[in-house]
Amino acid sequence: MNVEKGCRNAVDICMGISDEDRVMIMCDDNTLNIGRTLSNCASEKASEVHMFNLDSCGERPLPSLPDYMRELALSSTATFWTASSPKGELEKVRMPFVSAAITNGRHAHMVSITEKIVEEALCGDYRRIERFTNKVYELARATKEVRITTEKGTDLRGSVDIYRWVSSTGIIRGLGQWHNLPDGEIFTTPYSLEGVAVIDGTIGDYFDGKFSLDEINKEPVELHIEGKDPSRLVDISCDNQELKNEIESYVDQQPCSRGLGELGIGTNIFIDKLCGVMLVDEKFPATHIAFGDPLGSMTNAKWSCPEHLDMMILDCDIWFDDTLVMEKGKYLIDEM
Repeated sequence: MNVEKGCRNAVDICMGISDEDRVMIMCDDNTLNIGRTLSNCASEKASEVHMFNLDSCGERPLPSLPDYMRELALSSTATFWTASSPKGELEKVRMPFVSAAITNGRHAHMVSITEKIVEEALCGDYRRIERFTNKVYELARATKEVRITTEKGTDLRGSVDIYRWVSSTGIIRGLGQWHNLPDGEIFTTPYSLEGVAVIDGTIGDYFDGKFSLDEINKEPVELHIEGKDPSRLVDISCDNQELKNEIESYVDQQPCSRGLGELGIGTNIFIDKLCGVMLVDEKFPATHIAFGDPLGSMTNAKWSCPEHLDMMILDCDIWFDDTLVMEKGKYLIDEM
């Protein structure tokens, strides 16, 4: 029952589907029930709804986005992606779909979503999430310098007043807009963010399907970051040699892959524990940083990169200038 409630939240509240919409839903074998539930909810409102199972298109990862899917995405006004993202599909399938989808519409990104995630993180009060996210956003956009520390050794400091902060509330209504669902975060491209980051939470792209949250939490990754516009990853330490090697391989794909493209802070106050899927966990009240693409279409950063690797820092103390806004992962800001 809560799966239907969460999907109805996504369709009615987050995306605001109406009889003027042409809806397209991308799922796979693992998310078929969610895709069908979204389709049923959208069919009550939209003028037309199309659903596709990516696993029926061939062996995953797919080499490219099928042309007929791209064409339909271009003509759709509202799209949902619930399918998984195996290694190799981010640049060749998933992002080309998003680019087509936002040409004439808006998009809800729900990568690798599970029924448990729908029940636990999509059934929250998104109007309340919107209000709280915007409250944190207003504080952030007035901030010149941010500092982030943890008891495990994270100590980052940097300038955040050059590029644009983005308030990602889960309310996706404008032409060309796209956000992850479940949602609730603010993010920017830091002009500089230097020091040590101890990654003890979920890691994104295909990593969250290969390395468990428990593995990373027990053997955190220590990153050393230097420089500005962008700051760059200069050293990686981790007792888990396989994880270290995989991260090094990822950030060495090309020169831009080591650039620090994003600093994000989760604001979804209805998520009380991590699930191990990055695009959900980054909404949890904590910090995430990403190497690679700076999402410049939203932050106004001037560089780009095909890769984007999100990594979480848990139980943070966060200062906006001299104001402590989060202590050990708990907001010190009134949620109402």
